[in-house]
Amino acid sequence: MNTQVAILAGGKGTRMSGYSDIPKVLLPINGQPILVHQLQWLKSSGFNEVFLCLGHRADLVEKQLGDGSEFGIKIHYRVENEARGTAGAVADLIDEIDDSLLVVYGDLFVNLDCTKLLAFHSGHDGLATLVVRHTDHPEDSDIAELDPNGRVIGVGRLADGEVTGDIGCAAVWVIRRALLEDVPRSGIVDFSRDIFPAVAKRGGKIMAYKTDEKIMDVGTPQRYEKFLQSCSKKT
Repeated sequence: MNTQVAILAGGKGTRMSGYSDIPKVLLPINGQPILVHQLQWLKSSGFNEVFLCLGHRADLVEKQLGDGSEFGIKIHYRVENEARGTAGAVADLIDEIDDSLLVVYGDLFVNLDCTKLLAFHSGHDGLATLVVRHTDHPEDSDIAELDPNGRVIGVGRLADGEVTGDIGCAAVWVIRRALLEDVPRSGIVDFSRDIFPAVAKRGGKIMAYKTDEKIMDVGTPQRYEKFLQSCSKKT
C-alpha cells in the first residue's frame, strides 16, 4: 500500500481531565489500549508503517507500544516540542511524505474498509478526502457541508453559523502533500478549525467520503463509557 499513515495522539487529553491520568489513547477497550486496536486495524488494512505523532506523556505511549514489532507494524515516533495542533503536527512530517497520507485521530475506535476509501481518494484530484457520516450530536461535532456532488463547501461548528446539517467529520482524512504547503511551521494549526474551512472557502477541492462503518469517538468520559457498555452487551 503506497499511502502512508499518521496517527495523531499529541493532545493533553483535556476532554478526559479528572477521569484518567493516563493518555486517553492508552485507555483499554476489551483489554487492549485504543492505540493497539488502531494498529491492528491498520495492519489488517495492509499498512506496514505508521507515523505516531505524540506530545503530552509520549514516554508512556512509547513504553507501551515499543517499536511496533509486536503488532507487525513499524512505528516511527514523532514527538512535538511545542503544541502544534492536528494540521501542524502533520505538516511537520512534510519532508517524509510522498504524496497521500491517511490521517487518523488517536481517540477513535475504527473499523473502516481502507481499500474503498483509498480507491475513492485516488479517483479524484482534490487536496483531501474527508470521511463523513451522519451524527446524532451535531451540536458538538465538526460539520461538513456538501454540494450535491459530494464536494465539501464548508467545515465548521453549527454554533458559529457557518455550516448547517448533521454530516459530521469522522476525524479520518486522506490528504495530499500539497495541502500542507501553506501550513505555518510554528504555532497551533488545526485541520477542521483552520485548514479545511479555509480551503473550502477559497474554492479548493475537498471531497467527502460517506460511510456508516464503525468510527467511534471515545475521547470523552461519556463516549468512552457508552462504547464500553455497547461492547459488553455483545459479549
